[in-house]
Amino acid sequence: MNCVGCRLANEQENVYVVYETATLTCILDYMPFNPGHVLILPKGHAGEVEELDPKTAIDIMEASRFLSKAVNAAFNPDGITIIQNGGVFNDLDHYHMHVIPRFEGQDFAEFFSEEGEPEDEAVLAQAAGELIRIIKEMEHHARV
Repeated sequence: MNCVGCRLANEQENVYVVYETATLTCILDYMPFNPGHVLILPKGHAGEVEELDPKTAIDIMEASRFLSKAVNAAFNPDGITIIQNGGVFNDLDHYHMHVIPRFEGQDFAEFFSEEGEPEDEAVLAQAAGELIRIIKEMEHHARV
């Protein structure tokens, strides 16, 4: 299947990859709730959570944990929201998990609004650069 999510996860579209494993590609959301909003996508197609194989499901949870640390270090939010939308709410027709930096006073109902504009490329590039820098530091310290 060549759905939008498959094309994003396999970098057949223009994406800002911030972290990648053998099974996952983690990219910046092009319409972020806040800078540093990351999508975790399996490289193999799965439409819904129940279609994930056990290894990929575990990889997604490990990536969400790792990326939460990176987003906290890079953007210093008041909190992180991790969410996955299934069924008719899955706008990519491909399983994906959101890791979203949040700040006090923000109305999260806006996240579910259909309105919004894609983020400026320069803003996305800056956010990607900061996250990649932090992730490389985290990976380096894990090896030491």
